[in-house]
Amino acid sequence: MLRSSDVKKLAFTTTCMTVLSCCTFAQPSRLALNRLLGNKVAADLSYIPSKSFTNPAYRGTDSISLYKEKTISTKGFYAGRFEVSNKEYRDFVIDIRDSIAHILLGHTKGNGGINWNQPIDWNDPRLESLMIPPGERIFGKSQVDPGKIVYRINQSEVIPVYPDTLVWMNDFSYSYNEPLVKKYFSFHEYDNYPVVGVDQQQALAFCRWKTTQLNSLLKQESSGYEVVVRLPTHAEWEAAAINGNAGENEFYSSPYQSNFGAIYDKNGFLVKDYADDGYFYTNPVRHFRARSYGLYNMKGNIAEWTSDKAGNLMINEKETGHYIIVKGGGWNSNPFYLQTGASQFFPATAAHSFIGFRYVIDVIKK
Repeated sequence: MLRSSDVKKLAFTTTCMTVLSCCTFAQPSRLALNRLLGNKVAADLSYIPSKSFTNPAYRGTDSISLYKEKTISTKGFYAGRFEVSNKEYRDFVIDIRDSIAHILLGHTKGNGGINWNQPIDWNDPRLESLMIPPGERIFGKSQVDPGKIVYRINQSEVIPVYPDTLVWMNDFSYSYNEPLVKKYFSFHEYDNYPVVGVDQQQALAFCRWKTTQLNSLLKQESSGYEVVVRLPTHAEWEAAAINGNAGENEFYSSPYQSNFGAIYDKNGFLVKDYADDGYFYTNPVRHFRARSYGLYNMKGNIAEWTSDKAGNLMINEKETGHYIIVKGGGWNSNPFYLQTGASQFFPATAAHSFIGFRYVIDVIKK
């Protein structure tokens, strides 16, 4: 795992994440990207070219879809071919956890960076502040408190990064989902499933961390480039999905090519159940066929956070508050929300079993 050497006293250096979508710069070619980031990293990215298109605003029967249709222009960018998986997000959590432990143990270098080569003794009493309080321990065993694994943007902004695993119970009052609470994020059998239970702030923190990781790789190559990892705008998300846009008919015929919720006919009879597409909940991030630009699961599986507030779309902006645009629909969605032009809106602090994210990347020549 790549490490950042400029982390000091939990004040992680972050790269500016705003207004980059408005910058004018040429993204490197696929061959150049392979050289800059390595074949393995580059293989998980697809280039979305500059384009202008009419935002296909689907107007449904609920207020969630009542927003303005307009012409949108986007500049070229790279998008993750897959949703961020449990394994990828777990690497982030582990890296932040270990960073905190190293700092508490005094494993620092002369320049203030962390000495990652020193081993962590998790029984060291200096790590007590990172552990679950003694009165809450199971059989008295000392364990790291997930709520204390935090990403510090600055002295006043601290983001707990561990996913809310209780979403599997909170989202469903009458289902037996305790096994998913215990296993979904932490067990390796779910490594390639999309991470869920993360709010938008946690997704943004991951992007900042990923920015540091990839820029460390670029520094090793002395490439003259820098990388910014971020959430897509709603326009960029639609630009990536628009070539694969399909009407609702696609979702009403078997075999199904997306993971989504139940369908009932006009008489209330069940036409498609949740598991009829092969999965009752989420499916692995590399499952079903790739859509436009080689992207997987842009329709269904999990709905995806964007960087935009709902007020950017809604006709009545006063009703949107601090809601964020979420795109693509999830494993529990009806076909309406799987359409490219449909959106859902959630508070930035909301965490659910059907919302995750994918990131986009700008590669900028210095």
